[in-house]
Amino acid sequence: MAFGAKKEENKEIVSSTQSVFAKDLSVNGDITCDGLLRIEGHIEGSVRGNGEITIAEKATAKAEIEGRKIVVIGRVEGNIKAKESVDVVASAEIFGDITTEKIAIEEGAVFTGKCITKALVPEKPVASPSVPPKDEKKIV
Repeated sequence: MAFGAKKEENKEIVSSTQSVFAKDLSVNGDITCDGLLRIEGHIEGSVRGNGEITIAEKATAKAEIEGRKIVVIGRVEGNIKAKESVDVVASAEIFGDITTEKIAIEEGAVFTGKCITKALVPEKPVASPSVPPKDEKKIV
């Protein structure tokens, strides 16, 4: 490393642009977005992104949603997968499964489904230490 050079961290680069689907917009299909995405209308299909995805208060999504961070304020009918976290606000309604590293659910939110908060790929099982039976005697 050269003198004075900064050590670069291995971080995922996410676009700083923001896309907004207005309240009067209805989309039937698949959406892909690299930056921030805020859905205020209605979507049927799938939503995939590398940034933060927000389902706004009056929004409805009948969709599979995948992103880095997902915030649900409105209604989602479908599964949610987030690399980092899912925030479920008190006004939210979710009918589907959630897979994420971290989740926060406010009081008053509706969530019907299962939640998996571990890595998608399970780690190797840890072998338990062998314990001799109680009646076995050790000779020293």
